[in-house]
Amino acid sequence: MDVADNDPQAESARVTLLVVALGRTARLAECLAALVTHQASSAFRVVCVINPGDIDPAASDVIDAMSVTLVDAPLNLGWAGGLHLARAQASTELIAWVQDDMVVLPGWLDALVTAADENPDVGAFGSVRLDTDGVVQLFNGGWAVPDDLLLWSSTDTSQRQRPSGVARLDWVTSRGLLVRTSVWDEVGGADPSLFPLTYVDLDFSTHVRAHGWGVALVAEATVWHAHNQSAPGLLREYLNDRLTPRVHERWSAVTAALPAGAAAQHPHDCTRDRAEDVEGWVSREATDIVVRFGRWAEQWRRSEFAELASVRAALDESQRDALGARGELDALRTSRSWRITAPFRALRNPAYRDPTS
Repeated sequence: MDVADNDPQAESARVTLLVVALGRTARLAECLAALVTHQASSAFRVVCVINPGDIDPAASDVIDAMSVTLVDAPLNLGWAGGLHLARAQASTELIAWVQDDMVVLPGWLDALVTAADENPDVGAFGSVRLDTDGVVQLFNGGWAVPDDLLLWSSTDTSQRQRPSGVARLDWVTSRGLLVRTSVWDEVGGADPSLFPLTYVDLDFSTHVRAHGWGVALVAEATVWHAHNQSAPGLLREYLNDRLTPRVHERWSAVTAALPAGAAAQHPHDCTRDRAEDVEGWVSREATDIVVRFGRWAEQWRRSEFAELASVRAALDESQRDALGARGELDALRTSRSWRITAPFRALRNPAYRDPTS
């Protein structure tokens, strides 16, 4: 469904909001409704990618009432992969990443756009996360939180003041991230091999810095976010174990060479080529996760934690998720698009050639 073409505001939009629903779309209605009511003077349009799953009726009503480009993903592409699918629908100067478990607050987009206009050397602008009481949360990106933000952290719940200004950081988090579209294209976008969502923001921010662009936190751009609600706890633990060494190896030389918050052209393992085969990278990562997670989870079953009912329940849920992921992969490999693109995947990535394709 695409009704944005008939929307006068969309034609003059400077920003496309890229909303990715990670399979649990009951929370999507609140997210989309907040985009409409958050009092932005900057014209924008909305592209919403639905990773496989039924749309909640409440979310469907909001989508019908808005000018939304709705895109159904062929399989669960995860966070980065979903952003690529949404980016393909955007022709605006700026794009903003919107997770379906976040709610933007009044003035959010205008603060980001103003910061982009005033800081032409910055490629990505992060938002400040608040809790439900309006207290600033410390986890806002960067290896270290600037001293002035510590004054409004959750360590002092009596504070209701707000920080101000634009703070240059090493990295900024995904939720509510404004990116120059030209910078997204220059670095090849978010890395789809970081499936389903861990470290996407840190990886992207560092990649942007290695291309000479700054990344910054915009204190006046505020959002509420249900932190770490997009993946079961046990799966998050596994993904951290899986991806931490990979990200560290990729970026340790860059972060060691650049002073805190600095940006400069620096040699690195550029991942722009992965944007050419998002489904291929996602399917390979998902396949490997399905295989390896089972082995990793079995170690938990044999540990002293196995007696905890909460751990056993998490293991059972994760195994069901793994079976679902295997079914999605099987469906993809039998699809017409997979067969047609098989020769191109083989040419680009001979080490991963699938003899069954």
